[in-house]
Amino acid sequence: MSFETFVTDKTGLQKFYEAIIEKNETYAPVEKFGNFDFKRITRLSECNPESPIEKTRSIKPLFFPRSAKVMKYVATSAGTEIAETDKDPLAGKRVIIGAKHCDARALQVLDKVYSWDYIDTDFRNRRQNTVIVSTRCDKAAIHCFCTSLDYDVETLDAMDVLIVNGIDGKIYIRAKTEKGNAFLKNFPTIHDSQLPENEAAPALKAQYEAFAATFRLQMNYREVNEKLSKVFDSPEFESLSSNCISCNTCAFVCPTCHCFKISDEKVKDTGVRYKSYDSCNNGYFTLMAGGHNPRPAKYRRWRQRALHKFVYYKERFGENLCVGCGKCTFACPVNISIFEVVNQVSDTAM
Repeated sequence: MSFETFVTDKTGLQKFYEAIIEKNETYAPVEKFGNFDFKRITRLSECNPESPIEKTRSIKPLFFPRSAKVMKYVATSAGTEIAETDKDPLAGKRVIIGAKHCDARALQVLDKVYSWDYIDTDFRNRRQNTVIVSTRCDKAAIHCFCTSLDYDVETLDAMDVLIVNGIDGKIYIRAKTEKGNAFLKNFPTIHDSQLPENEAAPALKAQYEAFAATFRLQMNYREVNEKLSKVFDSPEFESLSSNCISCNTCAFVCPTCHCFKISDEKVKDTGVRYKSYDSCNNGYFTLMAGGHNPRPAKYRRWRQRALHKFVYYKERFGENLCVGCGKCTFACPVNISIFEVVNQVSDTAM
């Protein structure tokens, strides 16, 4: 479905953001120690919606928190009483501005696993109550490869409202979902600048083509998907993962990784159960109660990560568990690139 497009300038965009912040609980990229994380803001001056992708954390923690309470309990000799946790602070109506389009796309990928055999109601409620305003990138960062994957970046509808910095100096605002269309109706001032579709489409197309031309990395994802499914025993996994220090940074910054662990904190009779980030790169991730670990070697864990991203998730849900954001490579302290790993390993296929 196509929605109306509105045109403005930098001053108009700033006023649009200010109006959003005034009317809504708003999250945006906030700088700290040279990086940007999505925090709640009350003024536009507190954030930078145009933060560079290589220094901007994912919006994933706003939907899948790094650590969250699952339940509270009291355990005594008389038995155990279980109670609900406090009200979910992330479940209210809110708006995210400055989200990257690859981050928004990652939520669509996670929708599949969170509504599979078990419905994660917390995730679903957070998704339903959030409006995502995303600016399409002007150029690719050094480790980006989103245009090489199995989703159409140009016509992406993962965000509710799309903002495009046109190559003509104008700024275009367009709803991409019904939710986004209804949201824009709350800002009547931008409707004075509606642009006919025959003018909007060429301008959006021109910006996308200029953006797509800036990519250093290109892959044939169909070929990679097919070849990786045949190279489980490739020795390349061992050599490519040899520098890995198993810090799990790649998984924690990844917008689609969703492994977690359950842990209890108990003081006397009262306890709280938490759900926290975990990673298949952790040596103890597959450690069983009897002491057996089916993935004791580091390269086996890296193989699991790569094949989950480009084979297993694809087989189960029909799409890759990677959006090509490059966040894992940007953050890796030893410069391991998921792009290089899957391409080099797939080249060993016969």
